[in-house]
Amino acid sequence: MINLPDLGENRIIVIEGIAGAGKDTIQSYLAEEYTKKGYLVYSFSEDELLFSWKHAWMKGIEEMRLDFMNYILDYCEKTLKENQKVVFILNRFHVSFSILAKFMDENISRRYNQLIERIKSMPVYVCVPTLEKHQIEARSSHKERKEKAWTAHQQKRLETRGFNNLTEMYVWEQNQVLKLLKEQGIPYSLLKI
Repeated sequence: MINLPDLGENRIIVIEGIAGAGKDTIQSYLAEEYTKKGYLVYSFSEDELLFSWKHAWMKGIEEMRLDFMNYILDYCEKTLKENQKVVFILNRFHVSFSILAKFMDENISRRYNQLIERIKSMPVYVCVPTLEKHQIEARSSHKERKEKAWTAHQQKRLETRGFNNLTEMYVWEQNQVLKLLKEQGIPYSLLKI
């Protein structure tokens, strides 16, 4: 069992955090618990929200993600108005966008800030599983992945971020997630899995 905070009337649950922190575990748990309570659950994986590592280096991905995130929010608004027993679970969303964006030019920054203001006006709650530094190496590196493309992706991330190893990079990313959530003022809780 996962010790979750009281999510109140919030029916858009965003799960943010670094690789290996437990986002998928929380997503599955929430979907099961809300289903037991009689909710219609729309649960979106990070791949379904265009946050797969395989999307990372595609030209124009930031614009596509922003468009898609707004379409998702349109759908959430419409569906929540039609049915009070609906919940959306989004595995990665607005914080991941800011952390993973390769660049934030003036237009993307403006659109991102508009998205944040929109999220603040909605029944959104963010769950953030966190890891201690000593857990990061074992859980965040995804050593089970053997594809050469995955290894190349990790190396490119290290190079573009200016880090020497994955642990350093993921510690930085986790700190960035927490910093952004404090700045954005969207309700959230830190969780240990």
